Amino acid sequence: MKRKRQLNNTSSGTRGKPVRNRTHKFIAGLLSAVIPGLGHIYLRLYMRGLTFMMLVLLDLSALLYFSTIGIQINVPLLILLALFIPVIYFYNVFDVLQSADWVMMRRRRAVTHNSSDKPIPNERSAGEAMMVWERGISFGLLLIVGGSLLVLFFRKPRWFKELIAVYGGYTFAVLMIAGGLILFGREIWVMLRKKKI
Repeated sequence: MKRKRQLNNTSSGTRGKPVRNRTHKFIAGLLSAVIPGLGHIYLRLYMRGLTFMMLVLLDLSALLYFSTIGIQINVPLLILLALFIPVIYFYNVFDVLQSADWVMMRRRRAVTHNSSDKPIPNERSAGEAMMVWERGISFGLLLIVGGSLLVLFFRKPRWFKELIAVYGGYTFAVLMIAGGLILFGREIWVMLRKKKI
């Protein structure tokens, strides 16, 4: 009788946990497939989830705005905006599956080490690399800029339409150059930090 209980306890203990982790990963992936960002919120990665939701809303509203205003429509811009939707969608599903693995690994480590006060070796570098978007002011800036753009896209002020008609190409070019300079500067910064360490 004792032996049967021990076998049941060991078999349920070893089989139950991986199935539960797979279930969480499946649910997170399913939620992200239904509504982008919802799987991240399910994994308690709120900022990432809201970021994906904001990106999809911005893309859809920009697509609707540029297709309904009465100025000369740039067809490649509409195609580019339309192609961003599946890119964001599939990257969202990929990212939630990767994040689910990371979250489950971190929970398992916390259970095996039995204390969350002790630092776990090499966890900080892996965690910072994976969840760098969860800290800092970049999320707040995304909400401010994204919310402002959503208001402009839905209100459709005359000055915004004229600004896009006259300076749209130049503005996009300046934004691309600024983004490239920021990424280039960040890479240089990382290289210099690695040389100092």
